[in-house]
Amino acid sequence: MQTCCTRFRESTWSCTSHLTRLAAAAVALAVVTTAVPQVTAAEKVQFKLHHVGSYRGEVCDVGDFNNDQVLDIVAGNFIYLGPDFRPVKIRSIQTDINDEGKGYDWDFMNAPLDVDGDGQLDIVSCSWFGMQVEWYRNTWDLANNKVGGELWNATLVHKNGNYECGELMDLDGDGKRQEIITATKATEWYEVGTDADGKRGLIRYVVDPDENKHTFGIGVGDVNGDGRPDILRPSGWYEAPADIRTGTWKEHPLAVGGEDGKADHTPQILVYDVNADGLNDIITSTAHGYGIYWYEQCQGDPEPTWKQHLIDNSWSQAHTLALADIDGDGDLDLVTGKRFMAHNGGDPGAFEPLGVYWYELDRGPTPQWTKHIISFDEGIGSGLTMRVIDLDQDGDLDIVVTGKWGGPAWFENLLK
Repeated sequence: MQTCCTRFRESTWSCTSHLTRLAAAAVALAVVTTAVPQVTAAEKVQFKLHHVGSYRGEVCDVGDFNNDQVLDIVAGNFIYLGPDFRPVKIRSIQTDINDEGKGYDWDFMNAPLDVDGDGQLDIVSCSWFGMQVEWYRNTWDLANNKVGGELWNATLVHKNGNYECGELMDLDGDGKRQEIITATKATEWYEVGTDADGKRGLIRYVVDPDENKHTFGIGVGDVNGDGRPDILRPSGWYEAPADIRTGTWKEHPLAVGGEDGKADHTPQILVYDVNADGLNDIITSTAHGYGIYWYEQCQGDPEPTWKQHLIDNSWSQAHTLALADIDGDGDLDLVTGKRFMAHNGGDPGAFEPLGVYWYELDRGPTPQWTKHIISFDEGIGSGLTMRVIDLDQDGDLDIVVTGKWGGPAWFENLLK
């Protein structure tokens, strides 16, 4: 086992206690901690904060819902129409979130997707408490330039236990994010199609029906370099068959999310060649504790092994992760933020300041991550999903977040 101790510029931690915890790691998972120089975002990329709404929910997304070629934000009960992000109510979601941020909204995904094929983006949602996937039909009369009016109707797709969240992914490798991956105990995915009755809707595909195998956490990426996006869970990854709709997904061992080399509850599980050695690595975090990690893929026989590297453990509840080229240097950086009141204050560090950060990646044999503060102690974090996208269409990537603190909000990248 290989270990080393590092120190942040603005915070210290105990090398002895850390090594004690690492002693329990699995033999196949060596643990390496790497320095994260902490600087402010102003030293390279600057962001301007825009408050959009005050809705206490935990998911958001971006799409052109009124077909005016301008991007809008969806979060909770509202679509916020760009470019000024005027709110338009589209639904009434069941919620019991109070002014302290305690409680939950029955909305854990806001995926923009044209389900019924009418040329207008609908919204696919899932729910922890409702235990279901459903989609809301866009009822706006865009042919006559009419926005608003009646609320959007929901259509039930499937009931299947607790859904923590879900997102659009490119699972079939066509370069388009049109497949929905949900974080539930079973491993499954959805796409638009025609059902047995000839009706257009969402079709469910089951990769692994076992609801006792995995904790929450899901990701998509080409793990083995065969050109096909695979599906990742905290305690296993599924190799994509040639035909992802009719073929059999082959399960491989994995353990990510836990500090001691064990599987733990994660948010998004990201796939990227961090050290530029030709093998794709994994990036994720402990969703309800301290620790953001990347896992170096090492060649093994018959299975690869994974070496865990610490990116940052100075703050807790990094429950949203995204990869994007924030600084425009050609490689992908990590964007994340602290979730607010995930378990109503019961998680480690729950009452520590909220923040949103990006970690600049310098790829190479010894990759370095530099932490940049986008927002700290301003009452803004990130819930279950965020969107990194060129929201104002000026050529650089902006960041859209929301949470039970009351959002959404977006950070305008001032690079261009």
